Amino acid sequence: MKMQLLILMILSTLFLLNCEKESEMADKQASMSDYVINYGTSFGMCVGPCRKEVNVLNNEIAFTVYYTEGRGATGGTPKTFKETIEAALKNSLTKSLDYELFKKLNEIVGCPDCADGGAEWIEIIKGDSKHKVTFEFGKAPKEIESLVTVLREKKTYFEEKYLK
Repeated sequence: MKMQLLILMILSTLFLLNCEKESEMADKQASMSDYVINYGTSFGMCVGPCRKEVNVLNNEIAFTVYYTEGRGATGGTPKTFKETIEAALKNSLTKSLDYELFKKLNEIVGCPDCADGGAEWIEIIKGDSKHKVTFEFGKAPKEIESLVTVLREKKTYFEEKYLK
């Protein structure tokens, strides 16, 4: 009898712990609309589509490409493409986003855009709090590697769909 009671207590505890994790995930997903996520790449010594940005806000994702007309030109002519964000992307972003860990990163990691190696950046806005991390192209800090991977894949999707 004691053994059955012990097994029942263990199973109940495991069940409750699992429910708690699912509840936390649901809360985190529900709050995804509290975030604005901006991601981009740029190359300083470049002509053509030198700067590309992905912006996630509420249920929309936008991809903007800035075309630089020549050396020394600033800005560039932008083209923006927008789509509704899919549930799978929202889930991937939610799973890979740890805002508290992200805020602890330095604003500049490595030597972004040195010797025209390019730069990548992520900016996350949550309410009145905003933090931006810029790093060398292709060298995401390990703390945000999974988030960068999700955003890179979406950028590639937009490039293949709209720029080819």
